[in-house]
Amino acid sequence: MVAELTRLRLALLANIATGTPARRVGVGIGLLAALVAVIAVSARVLRLAQLDTVVARSEIVIGGSAIVLAFVVVPLLLQRDDPMDPRRFALFGIPGPKLALATAVSSVVALPVVATLVFSVATVLVWSASPLGAVLAVVGALLAVATCVLCGRIFSSVSALVLVTRRAREVAGVVGVFVLVLVAPADALALSLNWGSADTTLGDTVSRMLGFTPLGAAWALPAVAAGGDTGGAFLCFLIAAVTVSVLWVVWRTLVTLMMTSSRRDGAVRAQPAALGWFGSLPSTPAGSIAARSLTYWARDPRYYVPLVIIPIVPIILAIPLIVVQFPLQQYALFPLPIMCLFLGFAVHNDVALDNTAVWLHVVSGKRGIADRFGRIAPVLLLGLPLIGVGSVATVFFAHNSAALPSILGVSTCLLFVSTGLGSLLSARFPYAATRPGESPFTQPQTTGSTSVFVQVGIVVGTLALASPSLYFAIVALTPGGIAAAGSAAAGSAAAGVAADGLTADSAYWSSLWWGVLVGVAVLVLGGVAGGAVFNRRGPEILATSVRG
Repeated sequence: MVAELTRLRLALLANIATGTPARRVGVGIGLLAALVAVIAVSARVLRLAQLDTVVARSEIVIGGSAIVLAFVVVPLLLQRDDPMDPRRFALFGIPGPKLALATAVSSVVALPVVATLVFSVATVLVWSASPLGAVLAVVGALLAVATCVLCGRIFSSVSALVLVTRRAREVAGVVGVFVLVLVAPADALALSLNWGSADTTLGDTVSRMLGFTPLGAAWALPAVAAGGDTGGAFLCFLIAAVTVSVLWVVWRTLVTLMMTSSRRDGAVRAQPAALGWFGSLPSTPAGSIAARSLTYWARDPRYYVPLVIIPIVPIILAIPLIVVQFPLQQYALFPLPIMCLFLGFAVHNDVALDNTAVWLHVVSGKRGIADRFGRIAPVLLLGLPLIGVGSVATVFFAHNSAALPSILGVSTCLLFVSTGLGSLLSARFPYAATRPGESPFTQPQTTGSTSVFVQVGIVVGTLALASPSLYFAIVALTPGGIAAAGSAAAGSAAAGVAADGLTADSAYWSSLWWGVLVGVAVLVLGGVAGGAVFNRRGPEILATSVRG
């Protein structure tokens, strides 16, 4: 039975290289990229054998725990049809425990599991300095791979049982992607901070904690033994073995349940015609407006052309700085906040771009708050991943991981504040905008200075409200800034510490907290106030939009 399912798995794996030439090229590029990533990670793991045991333990346990977590989360995000779903074998009369064992063992023939095996072999080589270490590393690697395989099988089946409708799958996918994106800066931040004492990083503390959890116990087994903690090594082995045993019982029970229950497939029910974002978002006033806004941002050049320009602005600003030989390593801290400012600025006259279509919002009686928060959906869907990924890239290119809190705080504040102010001013002071179908580079001729007032007001207001976060970031990033702040406050202070106890680390974190608090407050208040203005000035908004 195991051999049959393994051969079936191999045949299915070979099928990924079939299809059109474009598909084969895409699969080849994907496999090559995955191979390079696996080789790079394995090479890094092998170099850990030459480093301190504490460093090796931290990286292997945290990395291995992330792999196990991926086998839990990714099946819930992808929600693909599993060709080895136990329900497909329900008519063959195979006993549940036998089928559970066969499907679990055959799952080793899968690319993610193969990559995990390579990582496991690399960890075995790291701890193979002594015979006992090699044996414990092999045992830990086997338990870790078994944990990954069973987690993958269990959560793939749970996804097939629970997320049976298209709406449920899409919502789970969006939520999961946002969680993964926002976790990236948190991970980088956690691994770069000190915790407890000057020679102990938070990464060390996290790895020690994960080593006694189901996620990292198997990976920590040889590391704990190499540190001379026999009792801790036995506890890690016990936790890892119990984890595999519990997962096996859960998988065997789940297979039996799936083989005896009726199949629920969301694809069986006839689906309506594709509605794009309208079919993916909730059928609520805010959801429908968000769907329409997202459709516009994807198809209307008046929206997506400015988006293309946003990442070009920091490059243009960098040219004169290169001429005057400004250090690019320091300039790397600026592009992300600049892009967040301009992205939030995009909604400052969004209502006027609707032209006559805003009539539907006025006559249908939609609440203004639904209009305001529906229109900011594209900004948040683009801005939050931009902050999550861009902040990590920023501190990497700037070679300043300590600045990550301030980059997060300033970028979040600029994005949220400019969006909140735009939600208010676009309802109170809309001005003539480019009509649908016209070039996005044209602007209708108007009398008055409303457009200049609104645009300058958004930028100045955003910078003013974000000034606390900007202040703490500048104080922390400027050489001697902390000492200067302390001298101004008390006349004399220790180098790097202000009179009120402000250090570089506290300034970075103050920038984060001020940025998030002010940004969220302005975003919410701007949306609520803008909604109230929209309710009161609907006819005036319609007149201004049509006149444009």
